[in-house]
Amino acid sequence: MADRRTLVALGVIAATAGAAGVGVGIWRSNVEARDVVAARALFGLTLPDAAGTAQQLVQWRGRPLVVNFWAPWCAPCVEEMPDLQRIRDDYRARGVEVIGVGIDSAARIRAFRDQHAITLPLLVAGAEGSSIGDQLGNTAGVLPYTVLIGADSRVVERKIGRIRPEELRRWLDKLAQPAG
Repeated sequence: MADRRTLVALGVIAATAGAAGVGVGIWRSNVEARDVVAARALFGLTLPDAAGTAQQLVQWRGRPLVVNFWAPWCAPCVEEMPDLQRIRDDYRARGVEVIGVGIDSAARIRAFRDQHAITLPLLVAGAEGSSIGDQLGNTAGVLPYTVLIGADSRVVERKIGRIRPEELRRWLDKLAQPAG
């Protein structure tokens, strides 16, 4: 009798594990599909940069792209921007681009850029930037928010909150072309 109960219990556990596996697979598939749609939408955008020049985001398709959603009034965003600039400087020759999508006005983003000598592309999305970030997985609407899109236009990594340089470098070292 105990053997039969054990077999039934094991059967229930196996069925539950199988169902959980299917559920996780469906969830992952939905997340990946959402990410593909969101990346496609991102590359379809044209946003002005801090100087007011329209920038088509498709120009960065086909290479690893770090997209950082930020605002000049966000303290952690301001703290991480010099790190993002250094990482862009270090990885640009390896095919990586880093862009900032600003959730503010062009005048404030331009003033920040000038004050901090930022040369990475800073785009002006205003309030619309929050919905772009949401499509890319920032459902909490928190800043800063960083997404790494691979050369294949797939979302590879994402981080809510300030990203540490060593974490971003680990991400990029997996994707970037060798230095040389």
